[in-house]
Amino acid sequence: MDLAYRSGEIKDIQAHEVHENDEFEYELGLEPKLKHIPAMSNRGPVTMYYAVWHTKTGGYGFEVMSKDDVLEFAQKKSKSFHNGPWQSDFDAMAKKTVLKRSLKYAPIATDFVKAVATDETVKSNISASMEDEPDETLTIDAEAVSSVESVPQNIDPETGEVKE
Repeated sequence: MDLAYRSGEIKDIQAHEVHENDEFEYELGLEPKLKHIPAMSNRGPVTMYYAVWHTKTGGYGFEVMSKDDVLEFAQKKSKSFHNGPWQSDFDAMAKKTVLKRSLKYAPIATDFVKAVATDETVKSNISASMEDEPDETLTIDAEAVSSVESVPQNIDPETGEVKE
C-alpha cells in the first residue's frame, strides 16, 4: 500500500471482508458498482473480500473475490500456504491478495509493478533494492525430472559420465 501511495497517483486504498449478513452488491461491465454496508451486529462468517482504490484524478478500480476463490488461489500460488501467515492470519492475507489483484489495473509506475512481483519470490539476502536480489524460488522442471528418472543406473545424472 505504501508503494501505491508513493506512486503519487493513488489517493485512497481499502480492503475489506464481507460477512454473510452484510449488505453487499457489486456489478462489473461498462458502469461498475460496489456497495457494502456492514451489518451492525451478528455479521456472520466471512464470505467475500474486496479491495478498491481511487486515483487523485478521479479514477477508481476494485476487485472482489469469494472466500473460496481466495483459498483456491492461496493453495495454488503461495509457497507458504501450509505454514505461515495463511494459517495464522487468513483474513489479512486474503485482503492482501485481493488488493494486489486490484492494483494490477491501477495507473501506477513500473517500479511499483516490479516491487509487487518481487513480493512473490524467495530471497536469501536482504538489501535496499530487493528486486535486484536473485529469485531463489524452487520450481520443478517436469522434463528434467523425467529425463533424470530415465537415466540408466551406471550413468551419473549430474555429469553424464559412465560409472565403472
